[in-house]
Amino acid sequence: MKLQGKVALVTGSAKRLGRFIALELGKQGCHVAVHYRESEKEACETAEALRALGVKAEIFKADLTDEGQVKAMVDAVAQTFGQLDILVNNAAVFLRTPFHQTDATTWRSIMDANLTSVFLCSRYAANLLEEGEGGVIVNISDTAAFNPWSAFLPYCVSKAGVIALTLGLAKVLSPKVRVNCVALGTILPPEDYDESWRQEMSAKTLLKRLGTPEEVAQAVIFCITCDYLTGAIIPLDGGRFLRS
Repeated sequence: MKLQGKVALVTGSAKRLGRFIALELGKQGCHVAVHYRESEKEACETAEALRALGVKAEIFKADLTDEGQVKAMVDAVAQTFGQLDILVNNAAVFLRTPFHQTDATTWRSIMDANLTSVFLCSRYAANLLEEGEGGVIVNISDTAAFNPWSAFLPYCVSKAGVIALTLGLAKVLSPKVRVNCVALGTILPPEDYDESWRQEMSAKTLLKRLGTPEEVAQAVIFCITCDYLTGAIIPLDGGRFLRS
């Protein structure tokens, strides 16, 4: 797929990894629909940065756990840009949830934010992605799906669900839509994680460092542009999974 002139919707692209992915798509000539839930200021800044690259960009607010809002967002993207070629399901929550302190409400909220949202966005974007020469979905998961962290079980299970959903969607939407997944290691830790934690995490990888947002964006671009790639789960974790 040539990215020049294509239209991409990137969920959670107001800041952090989603912003890097959106900007890399813009650098490749993609017009970008910037999704946000609460970070309107940051979403506007991302859109302005994209326009400075010479591409079209608009912001779209939606709670991705609400089916009606997801459908309305996708309809608005189609009306604004006239097409949709790429969906990057990036938005997610990351919460520490000790097992004996986690109730059903917390469980469901994480599943909805990290897994149901991916299903809903894919479900309502699929018809647009199937038009013309076809489109691409890239889901963002986590290598913790393969080796769950005891203090983050709902998160890990939700990300394992994203991998299963990726494989299923690759079958259901073929041959018009390709569906791939990038499973991340430690890339962009929360700001309150100190340097000693970062060093500890780096030591657990084969490459002895954390990944960068730019490397995530590169992996996403590869998943989009490699026309013979579908149903792929690409671990981007510096080899940490092999050391687990």
